[in-house]
Amino acid sequence: MFYNIGYTQRIMSSSLSKFLKKIDIKETAIMIAIGIALFFLIKMMFGGVLGVSLVVIENGPCPNSSMCPTYDQGDMFLIFKSKPENIQLGDVIVYESATVYSRGTLIIHRVVNITVINDAEGAHYYYLVSGDNPSSNSYIDYYDSNTHYIPYEAVLGKTKLIIPKLGYIKLWLSIPGFIWLRYVLIAVLLGLAVYLILAPDDKDKKKKDEEQEKTDTELAKEDSKEEAAKFDFKNMFNTLWIKTKKFFVELVTVRKKRIKLIITASIIIFLIIFVPVIDTLIKSPGVETGIDRVVLLSADSFPLDKVVFLPFNIYFKHDGSWNKVLKSFEVIGIQNGSILATMKWKSFLQVEGDNIIGGSLIFNPNEFNANVSLTLSISYIIHYRFGSDVPQVFEDTFDPPYLQL
Repeated sequence: MFYNIGYTQRIMSSSLSKFLKKIDIKETAIMIAIGIALFFLIKMMFGGVLGVSLVVIENGPCPNSSMCPTYDQGDMFLIFKSKPENIQLGDVIVYESATVYSRGTLIIHRVVNITVINDAEGAHYYYLVSGDNPSSNSYIDYYDSNTHYIPYEAVLGKTKLIIPKLGYIKLWLSIPGFIWLRYVLIAVLLGLAVYLILAPDDKDKKKKDEEQEKTDTELAKEDSKEEAAKFDFKNMFNTLWIKTKKFFVELVTVRKKRIKLIITASIIIFLIIFVPVIDTLIKSPGVETGIDRVVLLSADSFPLDKVVFLPFNIYFKHDGSWNKVLKSFEVIGIQNGSILATMKWKSFLQVEGDNIIGGSLIFNPNEFNANVSLTLSISYIIHYRFGSDVPQVFEDTFDPPYLQL
């Protein structure tokens, strides 16, 4: 038994066409835009629901933002309440601070350590976080006055999407004396939506009926043709073969076809060749994209939390090439051939010339020895938009006394 699949699809297509013809595309687009605007405005004003929130960086601008140069004041994030086991090293999370001076404040920082404690109630996740600013964040965040460990319950989520600078709308609407403007904007947007829904159709009814009758007649003719059509694999392949043969015959015999093909192929080849050429011309001469050096900062020991915190700055360069991007730093700390600590970055800013980002490693004080040489090995990837990714490794060894605890 054979089913006329093609006929069924055409019937569905005709029904969809009838439905679409009844829709005013312009008004629909306006309604969608109003809906998106209301979504963002309400999210920014009243927080998130269903595990999704919008968060804006309020401090700054660079170089005073704690996540500078990765993120800056006014950057807006879409965050999700991920499961505790899905939050990984290098993720940027948003948590609610419980310190005396910033109680209830939302902090956006990077996870530098994850601790899991198992007991009779199950697994409990705790996170140590720090900012990316190399000049102001050479420390671990305090969660409260007693500990640096942030419990999973205090984490609102991890960042999934960044919209640069759009958060300035929230900052402007939060200025004292202008908060009322939020509600005015919501009222205006809701008013526009109600108007578009309830406003009478400005089209002449008779003209509209005539257009609908004409459309129905054309669709009826198409339906009658579709009823006569039979789905047949053999006919389908025969038709494909005939069209393919016709194309190549015309390619040889019809001059316009050859010219069209030559022009299309030339444009594609030109773009493939020309983009890398332009990219080469705009690169800074004598600058190689990659890590230049690592500088250790003063380490700190936290006996209460049983960790040793070692901050450092990574200096790296970018030659300005559009085709070349540094990706996914992974730093490991090695002593006596053993890996004692790991840290990752999945996102960071890079501009032409010299760049710097603040990083850190968390060591177990029972394993870390300040009197033994420390090797920092940084694995990263140079991603080429036109070409294969190239893995790179930068290593540097620091002999004691390289820090003071």
